[in-house]
Amino acid sequence: MRSREPTAASRRGGSAWSRRVALLALLLAAGAFAWTTTHSSFTATTKNTSSSVTAGSVSLSDDDGGSALFGVSGLTAGSSGTKCIVVTYGGSLAALVHVYATGYTQTSGLARFLDLTITQGSGSSFAGSGPTTCSGFTPGTTIYTGTLDSFATAAASYASGVGTWAPTAAGQTITYRFTYTLDPRTPNAVASGTAAASFTWEAHNS
Repeated sequence: MRSREPTAASRRGGSAWSRRVALLALLLAAGAFAWTTTHSSFTATTKNTSSSVTAGSVSLSDDDGGSALFGVSGLTAGSSGTKCIVVTYGGSLAALVHVYATGYTQTSGLARFLDLTITQGSGSSFAGSGPTTCSGFTPGTTIYTGTLDSFATAAASYASGVGTWAPTAAGQTITYRFTYTLDPRTPNAVASGTAAASFTWEAHNS
């Protein structure tokens, strides 16, 4: 069988098909190019050196070595005692320090007859003071005078505490002198009474 010669029309049709195929290929290529360009959008960034924030601090320590200021038994009317304690500031912020009472207890009303004076100053130390003197202490401001009962009742938190010490940097110190006297007029009803309280120092940044 003799192969048929392609007619001019078929050749023209073939050319049209080829053109359609070629156009389709161009459209696909163009579409692919457009999609790629859209997907790979242009970007730019800039970055600041890492920033950080550190909170300031307030901290306090003292030289009592975990010992009580007073541990006295057998008090009689007129008995007195003195003890000093050095408080050191260790914070980075300026602060105001107050002292107040915690854990207060009493029986037979003893604390109502126990006079207490607290004085801020400098010098002396916990170990080098007592039972009746604070050798080397230089007095400054007296921040409380009254009874232990009144102090422990009224000054039971930072807000109601006493004191004017305002340290501004770590390492600054202050000495507090505590002096107590059992009122000479203490009645017999107070005999065998007890009184106890802890003294707490607290700093708030100013």
